[in-house]
Amino acid sequence: MSDRDEELRGLDAVLQELRHARHGLYGPLVRERFLGGLPAGVTPTGYRVLRFVEASTPPPPTVSDIAALLLSDRARAVRVVDRLAAAGLVTRVRDTVDRRIRRVALTDTGRRRVAVAAARRTRLLGEAIADWPDEDLARLTDYLERLNASVARHLPVSGDR
Repeated sequence: MSDRDEELRGLDAVLQELRHARHGLYGPLVRERFLGGLPAGVTPTGYRVLRFVEASTPPPPTVSDIAALLLSDRARAVRVVDRLAAAGLVTRVRDTVDRRIRRVALTDTGRRRVAVAAARRTRLLGEAIADWPDEDLARLTDYLERLNASVARHLPVSGDR
């Protein structure tokens, strides 16, 4: 096993911890605090869908797009969208080109609630790295942007090639 393989395993472990650990960015303790800006019952999955809908417009995504995001079937995506619609955060709208297609768009309330939750998340991130020098924060941001670009370039989603 090469040193690079060892380093890649270490990177994967750090990313897993960041994502799944109790205190990770998506861990239960942090999730509780930043989801506080959303109505009761909005799950982390619901928040992910809200952020996806926010980033996808225009045009808003379809339920099939949301199912692809969640790596699930359309029925599960419909249930998530139904819960978000019942909370007044999203609405289904007809596509402007093909009236048979229904898209999922944020409501004004949904847009405000997502902004509040995103601000909380940013504040929590700021608290977590409050003792970091600005240069380290800038360097980390640059490295993560590079990582995102490399993943997009080398591991495209089917249909993106």
